[in-house]
Amino acid sequence: MDTTHPPLRRLTAIALALFALLSFGFILLAPELPDDRAGWLTSFAAAPGRAAASTHLFLWSQPAFAVASVGLALWLRPYSRRLAMTGGTLGVLSGFMHLVPGSWGLTQLVMADDPGRYEIYGQLLDAMEQSPHMIPYFLAGLGMVPAIILLGAAHFRSRLPMRWAGPVLWAWVVVEFVGTALFTWAMPLSAMLLLLGCAGLVAGLVQAEAPSSQDAELVSA
Repeated sequence: MDTTHPPLRRLTAIALALFALLSFGFILLAPELPDDRAGWLTSFAAAPGRAAASTHLFLWSQPAFAVASVGLALWLRPYSRRLAMTGGTLGVLSGFMHLVPGSWGLTQLVMADDPGRYEIYGQLLDAMEQSPHMIPYFLAGLGMVPAIILLGAAHFRSRLPMRWAGPVLWAWVVVEFVGTALFTWAMPLSAMLLLLGCAGLVAGLVQAEAPSSQDAELVSA
């Protein structure tokens, strides 16, 4: 299979662009959420349009990420086989497993229309989150972090165009999963870093050519 075939690169670029744009919208539109689940419903009710748009954008972004992960793994495989294939596998798993806890957003949109039962709904949502049945989905969903780190490393190591995209995505991982828990300004910064890093990969996919025999020697890593 020719993993550098232009149609494959174009499909990967489209999926990656969709993931970036949908995630950008999800992050910026997400309502500010308090610590308790009942308060989440209040926040949803206070901004129903934003909450609905953010929820749907997140859900649609995940299949796009899964497709992009497959395409990036195939594109980068000739340069860094282990990094690319491991990152791609984790990306596919996380993209689909994220849909399980992510679908709670749809449930909360419906619950938000019934303020008389917020306390009961909050307890139900807490019980769902703490259920051992959710553990495999949470763990697989967290695979997005190593997936992006590994795919970014494979791209950086390949010396393909827009080599800076990988380090930008590494910075996004730190800001998104650490910074947003500490600083309010980290949320828009996270959105911008993700958009920039994915834009770099999309540009690299558009400009890429077939690997030379010298570059292909990197496949052993």
